[in-house]
Amino acid sequence: MDNQQEIFPIVDESGKVIGSSTRGECHGGSKLLHPVVHLHVFKSKGEIYLQRRPDWKDIQPGKWDTAVGGHIDYGETPGEALQREVREELGITDFKSEFIDKYVFESRHERELVYVHRTTYDGEIRPSTEELDGGRFWTMHEIREVMGKGVLTPNFESEFKRCFGKELGIKYALFFDIDGTLVSFKTHEIPPSTISALTQAKANGHKVFISTGRPPLIITNLGAIEHLIDGYVTINGALCFVGKEVIRCKDIPQQDVLTVVKDAQEKDYGLIVVGEKDVAVLDPQGEVDRVFRGEIAVENLNQARPLDVVLEQRILQLTPFFPEEYERDIMQRIPNCTSGRWHPAFTDITAKGADEGEGIKALATHLGLDPQCTMAFGDGGNDSSMIKGAGIGVAMGNAIESLKNEADYTTTSVDDDGVLNALRHFGLL
Repeated sequence: MDNQQEIFPIVDESGKVIGSSTRGECHGGSKLLHPVVHLHVFKSKGEIYLQRRPDWKDIQPGKWDTAVGGHIDYGETPGEALQREVREELGITDFKSEFIDKYVFESRHERELVYVHRTTYDGEIRPSTEELDGGRFWTMHEIREVMGKGVLTPNFESEFKRCFGKELGIKYALFFDIDGTLVSFKTHEIPPSTISALTQAKANGHKVFISTGRPPLIITNLGAIEHLIDGYVTINGALCFVGKEVIRCKDIPQQDVLTVVKDAQEKDYGLIVVGEKDVAVLDPQGEVDRVFRGEIAVENLNQARPLDVVLEQRILQLTPFFPEEYERDIMQRIPNCTSGRWHPAFTDITAKGADEGEGIKALATHLGLDPQCTMAFGDGGNDSSMIKGAGIGVAMGNAIESLKNEADYTTTSVDDDGVLNALRHFGLL
């Protein structure tokens, strides 16, 4: 049996040690974040070595798993732990490892901060008879055949798709926010490197989707890539469609709509009311025009309809122009709604359950996409749900700090080839 009293370091998501706890507590549902090291061992011809977990293991007994996986001891560095675990589990000391990724893995029992490495090794492997139940090299075809059938550990499956999807021939569904992710706030255009990267990704068999807070009326800045787009999550997940087929449409309860509209009229602040078909704009102070047209270069707001016409439709989003301090007050008065702020001047309010993460799930379910093979890119507060909900969440270098902390990977900024660099990092190009 594993020693349940063994002491593990407890860390934050950056890897900083903030405490300690026992193995038993870490694996007992406490969700205390503790660090581990993984090493994927490839032969030069491409096969990958997997170990079989002994039947006495407290987590995933009897399943095939990453070649080397072990906990970092208290007071030990990831590098020291990797050398020790490889020596103990496989009897290998003469290897050179390459760091691949660091991410948080969460299961029903535990949370781990995983340091992922790989090596190419054609020498002799001597698996430990005490820690393992043997092991062997697998071809990529064999791995594909048993994926999702309970033969491999869920941790290995998700990590392998994440880090080595190219070897498996995995195709990803890529979801992109618009403002600050695809489109530069500086130039109001899609950088040439992004256009090139998406063109190549699409040619490689990956799908391209938009996931944005914008309603369809004002999605006017994607002409350079429009022919590449396979579907849309719009209005922060309230309206999702592929071609002319609506996959999801979630409206705000009428009472909550009227509460915000009345408040905006009484307090004289700007408000965009997004209906199922049309958009109305209240702009008594000119702030909506200044921010949307002046700062973000939004077009088509001149096609807005009268408020009373739009209020006859199902309302999918409210965008009030007030500071964050006031947002907390009004959200208490509209209990059926949620808020996603991506600009200091305004926030996007939708019905609870209407967020970009749920929108991605709806499209994935409808199109039969593997949720683990979704990758989301964003930069603002309203992108949080999709960054956390996608198989891989990517924050742009210009993203807000809270989003970077939630993301699996942070790339460079939109103006510094961020999309291109991320797709290269994950081997999609």
